[in-house]
Amino acid sequence: MKKLKKKKLSEGALERKNGLYGWFFISPFVVGFVLVFISIIADSFWFSLNDIKMGTGGYDLNFVGLESYKYALFTHATFIRDTVSLIGNLLLQSPAIIIFSLFVAVILNQKMPARGIFRAIFFLPVIMATGIVLKADMSNAMLESMGSTAGIETGASTTAAGGFDISNIKIMLEEMYIPTEVVDYIVNLVNNIYSVVNYSGVQIILFLSGLQGISPAVYESARVEGANGWESFWKITVPLLSPIILVNIIYTVIDGFTRSDNPIMALIDDVAFNKMNYSASSAMAWLYLGMVMVILGVVAFICYRFTFYQERD
Repeated sequence: MKKLKKKKLSEGALERKNGLYGWFFISPFVVGFVLVFISIIADSFWFSLNDIKMGTGGYDLNFVGLESYKYALFTHATFIRDTVSLIGNLLLQSPAIIIFSLFVAVILNQKMPARGIFRAIFFLPVIMATGIVLKADMSNAMLESMGSTAGIETGASTTAAGGFDISNIKIMLEEMYIPTEVVDYIVNLVNNIYSVVNYSGVQIILFLSGLQGISPAVYESARVEGANGWESFWKITVPLLSPIILVNIIYTVIDGFTRSDNPIMALIDDVAFNKMNYSASSAMAWLYLGMVMVILGVVAFICYRFTFYQERD
C-alpha cells in the first residue's frame, strides 16, 4: 500500500515537473504576448469600431459602431468571395496533406539506408518557406524567370514533365463511371500535388515522433495473434496516432489560413496600406479571425470524438 502511494506521488511530481518545463518553454511567447501583443490586439478591435482620419499630427477616431463590419460583409466586392474560395481550397488540400504526411511518415519510419537524409529532404520546404529565406528568394532576379512559361513546373499546369496530360487521368476516371465530384477532386489534387508536398514537412515530423513512441511490443503481440500489416495499421497505428492526427489537422488548418500567399491576408494589407482604410481592414481581420476560430472549433469537436488517448497505469 505504501509503495502504491509512493508510486502515485512520484508520478504526480513528474507530471508537475513536466508541466513546469512546458511553461518554461512557452514563457517567451507568454511574456511577449502580454507585454506587446495584447495592447495591439485591443487597439485593432477599437479601430474596427471607429472611422480613422489620418492627419499631420496623428489620427482622429470617430465612433461608428459596426459600420466597418457591414462594409466588409455586404459592400466590399471580394472579401466574402475570397474567404469562401480559401475555405474551399483548404477543405480540398487538408485531407490530402494529412494522408500524404502519414503515408510518408510510415515509410520513413521503416529501417532503410539514408533514412535521415530522406527525412531532411521532406522537411526542407519548411526551412525554405521561413521569412528570411522567402524574402531572399523574392529579391532574387531568378524568381521572375520561375514565374514565366519557361520556368520550373510546380504542378499547377495540366501537363506534367514528359508530356503527360492531366486530362488523360480525368478521361480514364470518367470511363470508370466514377462520380463527377470525385473525379474533379482527384484532378484538383493532382494539379496541386506541389502544394501538398510543400506543406507536409511539419506534419511528417510530428507523425514520425508519434510512430516512434509506439512500443514495438504491441506490433509483436499483434503478429503473434495472427494480425497482418494492414490490420495492425488500422487497429494499432491509427488509434495510437489519433492524438497526433488531431494536432496535425489543427496545425494544417491554421497553416492554411496564415500562409504568406493567403489572399485574405493580402487583401487586408491592401485595404490598410494601399487604400488607407484602417477601420475596414481591422474589421476584416476580426471577421477573418472569427471564421478561423469557428472552423477550428468545429474541426476539433469532430476529431476529438474519434481521438483515442491511451491510459497509463
